Amino acid sequence: MPYEQAPNALGDRRAGWAAAARRRAAHFAHYANADESAQEDNLHTGGNEARTLGPWSSARQLVEGRAAAAAAREDKIAAAAKAVAEAEAEADWQPRRDPALGPRIAPRVGKLFGMCLAVLVEYIDDVETLYGLPTLIKIQLARAVSDARRMTPEALRLFTEDGPDEVVLPECSQLAPAALAEALVPCATPRLERLELGMCGRGFGDAVAASMVAAGQLSRLRSLRLGGAYRTTDADLAKLLAAAPNLAELRLPQCSRLQDASAIARLTPDLEVLELTECRGISTQSLQQCLTSLKRLQVLELSGNTEVTDDLLTEVALACPLRRLAVSNCSTVTDRGVRGVAAGAPHLTELLADDVGRFTDAALVALSESCRDIQEVSLRRCTKVTDVGIAALVLSGKLRSLNVSGIAHVGPASLKALATSCRESLEELDVSWCRGVPEAWLGVLADSCTSLRRLTIFGCSQVTSKLLNGHSNDGLEIVGATAQKTPPPSVGRIVLQAEA
Repeated sequence: MPYEQAPNALGDRRAGWAAAARRRAAHFAHYANADESAQEDNLHTGGNEARTLGPWSSARQLVEGRAAAAAAREDKIAAAAKAVAEAEAEADWQPRRDPALGPRIAPRVGKLFGMCLAVLVEYIDDVETLYGLPTLIKIQLARAVSDARRMTPEALRLFTEDGPDEVVLPECSQLAPAALAEALVPCATPRLERLELGMCGRGFGDAVAASMVAAGQLSRLRSLRLGGAYRTTDADLAKLLAAAPNLAELRLPQCSRLQDASAIARLTPDLEVLELTECRGISTQSLQQCLTSLKRLQVLELSGNTEVTDDLLTEVALACPLRRLAVSNCSTVTDRGVRGVAAGAPHLTELLADDVGRFTDAALVALSESCRDIQEVSLRRCTKVTDVGIAALVLSGKLRSLNVSGIAHVGPASLKALATSCRESLEELDVSWCRGVPEAWLGVLADSCTSLRRLTIFGCSQVTSKLLNGHSNDGLEIVGATAQKTPPPSVGRIVLQAEA
């Protein structure tokens, strides 16, 4: 019996294989492309008949289809290059200065004030006192000493002695808590109006804050900046704010231990400037309660704060007379938040929104329609922005500074709008890594915008010496231009001959 059933079982298996083969063959016998629009970009497309022919014919047709698709892609690239060339031809720009003359000669002699500052910085350890020096000059000297990283405890004494009305120390990373307290406590008098400490996390903490508060009331303090004070807590800040009731400007960048902003609005209700850059510990609810209570707030900087939302920006714009807003690296902000700001703060003049990847042209159009006095905009690496939004933004004709670095879709239309609408107002422009910007339109912009003083073009490989040396704006500084390498001189063949 087993030997009689074996042939039947083998036949059943063979029948199953045949049925499976017929089912699979149906896919190849009745081939249809589901996406005809994508066929031109598929290098392996061979047409609808490629799979119904024999193996050699199918292979040949696939090869021909791949070549045709590659040719179509080359045609697209050529068409794009032709469009850029037509835009350059449309600009019809010719250098007003002969590029063969080379770069403009920069003045070799610097300003006397700068030379004197350099000498003082070099010999700062030998200076005994700065008594009688104007406050403005002392501030500039302090910045120069900080830039040279020579702000030692001995140098610090020069800028804090005799009870000054302004103390500006941009770099305090070399100062220990004892040295900083010894210098700042004598300054904590009713005469002090401005206190700025940069990179003060090492030296500024609860002990220094308590010592300053205990020294006396800071009744005339109007501006306070504590940069990088990572040891400062909410309690320390509350003590300082309670001692300075007339504070109008408060800047706390990178104060990572702050968690509650309610004390800011409660103790300093008349704030006009508030910076909480990269204070990521403050919650959205705390920010909302604080910011909506500051009825005089004009400058708000929240860059790097992931708790910023569209609803928060809309409520703040309705509650405060904002003129400057910074929301760079706030990943949750979208076009809806910008539309809310534009509707609630029509007097906004400055917007910093670098690396906000969800911004589109719709946000810039809303901004241009409501904020007619917009003067400074930074959109670095906002990759969804195009010429449409930029052209709408500059229609007001009051733009002084624009940063569109890293936006690939910026092209001739943006520069044409700038050269037409902002002929008298534009002072700074950054188009770094915008390789779709033609050199000819940059030339038109440089010649047309008489107030343009700084043009940044890092990564713009399309710019040549024709623009760098041929524009007519003698006051323009072009930053980031690729160095024009001159070919080495030709050296003739040297023939060595034996001495006679």
